[in-house]
Amino acid sequence: MENHSYSQIIGSASAPYINSLAQQGALFTDSHAVTHPSEPNYLAFFSGSTQGLTDDSCPHTYSSANLASELIAAGLTFGGYSEDLPSVGSTVCTSGAYARKHNPWVNFTNVPSNANMPFTSFPSDPSLLPTVAIVVPNQNNDMHDGTIQQADTWLKQHIDPYLQWAWTHNSLLIVTWDEDDFTSVNRIPTIFVGPMVQPGQYGETINHYNVLRTLEDMYGLGHAGASATAAPITDIWVGSPGEDTTPPVPNPMTWASRPAATGSTTVAMTATTASDPSGVEYFFGCVAGTCHPSGWQASPTYTDTGLKAGATYTYQVKARDLSAGANETAWSTQASVTTPSMHVQGISLSTVNRGGGLKSGSAKVTIQDQRGKAVPGAIVTGQFTGSFNEVVSATTNSSGVALLVTVGQAPTSTFTFCVVDVTHPTLGYNAAANRKTCAKR
Repeated sequence: MENHSYSQIIGSASAPYINSLAQQGALFTDSHAVTHPSEPNYLAFFSGSTQGLTDDSCPHTYSSANLASELIAAGLTFGGYSEDLPSVGSTVCTSGAYARKHNPWVNFTNVPSNANMPFTSFPSDPSLLPTVAIVVPNQNNDMHDGTIQQADTWLKQHIDPYLQWAWTHNSLLIVTWDEDDFTSVNRIPTIFVGPMVQPGQYGETINHYNVLRTLEDMYGLGHAGASATAAPITDIWVGSPGEDTTPPVPNPMTWASRPAATGSTTVAMTATTASDPSGVEYFFGCVAGTCHPSGWQASPTYTDTGLKAGATYTYQVKARDLSAGANETAWSTQASVTTPSMHVQGISLSTVNRGGGLKSGSAKVTIQDQRGKAVPGAIVTGQFTGSFNEVVSATTNSSGVALLVTVGQAPTSTFTFCVVDVTHPTLGYNAAANRKTCAKR
């Protein structure tokens, strides 16, 4: 694949098939190309050297050791399949959407011309493939000129049938990119998929030379160019001695910021940032109360929403690494928090003389928070029934008291008053905590 960075592909909605491969296999999160532009990277992957090339020029001829020549010397086979290559052994620089700059094996005199094949020669029966095969889509289907989605669809259509066969035939698929979108970081996706691979994310730094060295070691070959000093990839194989069994640190997990209410229905918390070579994700668990676990997430911060005012919730947090073993820390200590709330502390009823033997109903309502402190600025809404039938609202003063008086007047003063609702900018109304909700006179 061509000219896209790790962040452009992994997690992209335009690449569902590629991301499914990343889930099924080993995703290298710190994989890099060795240079810019394209052609030197293809040469590096194939021969362990850029061959001193610094551009995408054509043609070139080389005779040094490479993956194909090493396989052939060991009595094994190699085939390169390039989409839109006009014929077997063709040495043209371009043809349709084919570009020789993306086909390194055609440049080497020690690789037979019949190993240089168009993609139309790719067998429908995967058992007929050579020992190692490299497939290069044309520039419309490798993300060079076409879209990410177009390349993703091409891979699923043309390579997935092989992968389905590979699962039951001990065969390995590697999907990688030549370079990123021309940044100095040059971080690219690299994915290994097959029955011998432990799925997971792997954080070691690798490049094209490490991948070449790994292929060479798989078949007991020599080492071409810089692959001789590159480390092979050894930790992704099922049952490999290098399998990661160590959880992130700290272990047990600890709190950076314990759960704290940020509103009457929200609680925020932050775990200590954990470290592990393969990467880390976090899980915030709900121990008590009708709170909500986070599920595994990349961020060490979590905000629980949709809670109840005046309720107590208890949380704990753990972390796991992104290796195939998904090694988990022990849970942190438990931490509890009560969301802020307010309630009706008291109601007293009276009347207001209006003259002429008429009276208005009056209700004095006291609002307190869960700590028993007065709540100013709360809007209290209440219903008068009986001698007065009216809904009235008033705002609490600095003492947390709201005075609600009916507009209507009556000669008698037998009535009932009930608080209907209480609202406040930051506190939730917890009616269940009311000392009194209704009063009669």
